[in-house]
Amino acid sequence: MSTHPGQTGAAAATAWHRLALAHRIDDGATFDYIVCGAGSSGSVLAGRLAADPAVTVLLVESGGDDEDERVRDPDLWPANLGSERAWDHVTEATPHLNGRRLAYATGRGLGGGGSVNAGVWARGHRSDWDSYAEATGDPAWGYAHVLEHYRGIEDWQGAPDPGRRGTGGPMLIRPSQDVHPLFTAFLDGAEATGIDRFDSANGALMETDSGCAVRDENIHNGVRQTPFRRYVADRAGQPNLTVLPLTTVSRVLLSAGRAHGVELVRDGRLLRVNASQEVVLSLGALGTPAALMRSGIGGEGELRNLGIPVVQHLPGVGRNLDDHIRLPCMWEATDVPLPVPTRSQAVCFWGDETRPGAPEFVMYLSPAPSVSPESAAQYPPPERCFTLMPAMRLRDGSRGRVRLASTDPLTGPLIETNFLADPDDMRSALSAVAMAREIGNSAALRPFVEREVSPASGAAEAVEKFVRNAVETFWHQSGTCRMGRDEGSVVDARLKVHGVEGLRVADASVLPHVTVANTMAPSMVVGERAAEILTA
Repeated sequence: MSTHPGQTGAAAATAWHRLALAHRIDDGATFDYIVCGAGSSGSVLAGRLAADPAVTVLLVESGGDDEDERVRDPDLWPANLGSERAWDHVTEATPHLNGRRLAYATGRGLGGGGSVNAGVWARGHRSDWDSYAEATGDPAWGYAHVLEHYRGIEDWQGAPDPGRRGTGGPMLIRPSQDVHPLFTAFLDGAEATGIDRFDSANGALMETDSGCAVRDENIHNGVRQTPFRRYVADRAGQPNLTVLPLTTVSRVLLSAGRAHGVELVRDGRLLRVNASQEVVLSLGALGTPAALMRSGIGGEGELRNLGIPVVQHLPGVGRNLDDHIRLPCMWEATDVPLPVPTRSQAVCFWGDETRPGAPEFVMYLSPAPSVSPESAAQYPPPERCFTLMPAMRLRDGSRGRVRLASTDPLTGPLIETNFLADPDDMRSALSAVAMAREIGNSAALRPFVEREVSPASGAAEAVEKFVRNAVETFWHQSGTCRMGRDEGSVVDARLKVHGVEGLRVADASVLPHVTVANTMAPSMVVGERAAEILTA
């Protein structure tokens, strides 16, 4: 992957030049590949494909450009919520969360979620990738092969670990710098519970069942390193790559069992563009299943109810919505100086007896009241506070669903999270809160703690009530077009949509379940795997 012309290393990592973007394309234009969505997966794939000057690529994105201080400066990431840089979805009422409707944002604009998140670099656990290899029957999805992708992606700036970490790749990755004493105390508190400390939140930690560390991040000199900037931006002026923002994918154009292009909406008008080789959907775990359903690919009954002609019956489209649920627990802080309230600098992972060999829980610390509106109403945040945010993966019985509200591509989908539907997930949630309270009330954090604010009770009934009001998303939506070989899967090991030629999916929707932690880095691996498949 080339860097900005004439630049290498740190200079290239901080370059943020204006982009050569397309303002229009002709109706009926033809490209070899059309990549729909410029998020973490789509950016990687488009950049890799466009490295071949003989290949023409169209990269379509519904949002605008990324020339925004809220993208450059990762400390400003919360300002993207509620802005034009996010799809501000709201879920359907969630029965097991007291009927609450959750804010459920996803990234929008060049870079997608990778341009608006908190800059966490989290690879996923060995057990995640090996389970994907088992589900697909393809060892190329296993940890050993994926580790080589990560080594190729990274330009690792931490302690040398040549067997696991890469150097010279397009993404400059480092441990969090100038770690505030609050986060050091957080790690000390985690160690006191028996969680071992590691040099990195990736590497060896992602091969064991628990651990804590300073977090890894894709930030250099205060500037976010986005997949779009590191893979696409320097190629945007090439004649074989067209980057078209502010354009929404309406549907895939299909005939005789093959995708031959896409229908787009731009400036209120329909536009058809052809693909001589492949169409790849990288619209995320909410957008991709919606686009498939609008194209006639999905459950037969649901499509017919909306008057959509059935092209391919795939009942798994939109099902299996997975995510991490966040369980914020809050403490009032003493007068000891707190860090700037945006990004956590440390993380811990641990498990329990239900999933041996892999962490079930992940926890960050926010030096701010990062709690739900319902929890804030029950436990008003003090002026000075911090929040421990344990998160957990969900069992199959708590997976959700994405459905179409209408055939209008500008209308958001219906989202049913189904959080905590499996009764055992409440048991795990209570366990996660108990661990947060043990660390938050530990001797290590005592210099920062005035009092525990929420849940502030050990009574099981009170904590369960707290949980149902506290749960929020960690914005790690996955799984709605999962890979596999069974009738509920949507794509095969080579990311090809079952029963349709020339159509693939490359984003977090293909992951059979969410990875152990954040999903940007795994989404980039999906993009790398798609490129590996298409350029072999």
